[in-house]
Amino acid sequence: MASLYIKSETLSEFETEVQAQWDSDSGFRLIDVEYIDESYVGVFVDNAQGNNLISNPDYAGFQEDIQEQWDQGLDIIDIEYINETWIGVFGGTFGASAYHLSENLTEFGENTQDFWDRHLSLDLVNIEYADGNWVGVFNEYSGRSAYSNNDSLTGFEAKVTEFDNDGFELVGVEYADGSWVGVFQENDYINTTYTVSSDRAEFFETLTQRQEQGFDLVDLEQGDGVYFGIFQEIVNQDPQGFAGTLVDPELVLEVGRQNFLF
Repeated sequence: MASLYIKSETLSEFETEVQAQWDSDSGFRLIDVEYIDESYVGVFVDNAQGNNLISNPDYAGFQEDIQEQWDQGLDIIDIEYINETWIGVFGGTFGASAYHLSENLTEFGENTQDFWDRHLSLDLVNIEYADGNWVGVFNEYSGRSAYSNNDSLTGFEAKVTEFDNDGFELVGVEYADGSWVGVFQENDYINTTYTVSSDRAEFFETLTQRQEQGFDLVDLEQGDGVYFGIFQEIVNQDPQGFAGTLVDPELVLEVGRQNFLF
């Protein structure tokens, strides 16, 4: 696998550059959109599956856009809210996708609990902070998933180590409302590492070094005065999908399978 990222100052320029990347037939798929240093940043990995990008300033309209993408067979991969506009990244996954919004992390846990109680076989793959809400994105993946939050970077990194010792890889990170939130996956087919730095030049120099070591950029975050990047390498090329479990340190419940709006 390989990765690349693009950066644009405006959303219209970003959408044009994303389309140009797809039109180049280079085989790269958009997996993440972030707002870094007042610029739109898109992270791509090489993947032959279809991809799409939607933006809408109106949430009700954005919900309709998501349903249209589902009707076309594309699942939600990433949701962002940047400069008063909802942005969605879509593509093929193992079989289904879902999302829900919560006003705070406590409600997020309660909503996710209710989501699990519906016996859906979906794993948490991404958490975002959007328009004052915490957004959970769920896809079908092999293995189990988990999330954890901490009000300090030091505490968050300690949690990452704990999850790693338990066999969970860090696959997503978000900083908002004074909290660092991580998404973790139990996955035998990937190995992840991360880089954090308060110095922009140092961070992007390390980014290049990680790529030279065979790791691909899969997530970016800027917050609390630092840059945070997650990198992934494939360690098994033949993953077999199976129904997973969504795991919180205090809750363990089954999740299920279908396109679902909470």
